[in-house]
Amino acid sequence: MRNNFNLFEVLDVSAGKIAFQKLLLFSVTLMLLTISFSSVARPEYVVGLTQQGIRIASVEEVELGFNYELEKISKDKDYALKIKVFSSDVELNNMLQARIIKGYFGSPMMFIENMRDFDASRLFVPVIGNKVKQRYVILVRKDSGVNQLAQLAQKEIAYCTTDEVGALYLQHALKQKGLGTVDGFFSKKIIKKNPSLAATAVFFKETDAAIILESDYLIAAELNPQLLKQMQSIETSPEYLTHLLAFSNEHGFAEKFNIEDNVVQLARAIHRLTLMKNYKYGTMQKVSLEDLKSVQDLVADTRQDKAKLK
Repeated sequence: MRNNFNLFEVLDVSAGKIAFQKLLLFSVTLMLLTISFSSVARPEYVVGLTQQGIRIASVEEVELGFNYELEKISKDKDYALKIKVFSSDVELNNMLQARIIKGYFGSPMMFIENMRDFDASRLFVPVIGNKVKQRYVILVRKDSGVNQLAQLAQKEIAYCTTDEVGALYLQHALKQKGLGTVDGFFSKKIIKKNPSLAATAVFFKETDAAIILESDYLIAAELNPQLLKQMQSIETSPEYLTHLLAFSNEHGFAEKFNIEDNVVQLARAIHRLTLMKNYKYGTMQKVSLEDLKSVQDLVADTRQDKAKLK
């Protein structure tokens, strides 16, 4: 039996234990860092909006509000859902072309002009005021003496920057009545950031007329009942899809993203956002290309007219 005490052997064993402990600590730390990095570095699926398309809300309100809800929706998934507001349709379209973002919410015009880049079988629209399709109205003051579109010749009209479909409808209405083009018929077009400002511009006699969504006019009238008393509609459009949520047709994306389920959850989230309640947004409803035909007809009509002028 060996009883000799050897300090160097003890030190050697202790050093081995310390080295093992350090190795174990390093391995655990590396594992935790990997887990942490994986959670932070989840792939992001970004849906774009344009700054003009967010209407009366600020960029910060939209991004913070929606992303808070989207984070809850995607917290248990291996990807993160995000909303990003872009400064213009051009910037948003460039991001779509580069496949940097996976979808957009806004005017149906972007989808129509870039149909090859989108999944046409998965299109959604918000139900606004219990309606899938919306109508535009041309508003004037009751005391203006104007009762028909022809009487607005060489007068001023206000638009909302987001109402591309409304602008196409106005051009179509003028053409149908043989009144020429928007630029030639009206003396001035006044661009407003949101529909409420377009309506109140008529109310306060800053402009002679305005074209806005009927639903927006009724919402504005709830806040200011005098609008209904002092103003009237002289033209009402057919019903159109005016907002669209569309996604990339990238191979395998729809299945990975689980689009239908996430859109349902997004619609529920909308109800929790105070900034969206002002617009009476309901659920998101799936639509088809056939539902877009009336807007496509407006686009085709406008393109045909422009071609004739060349």
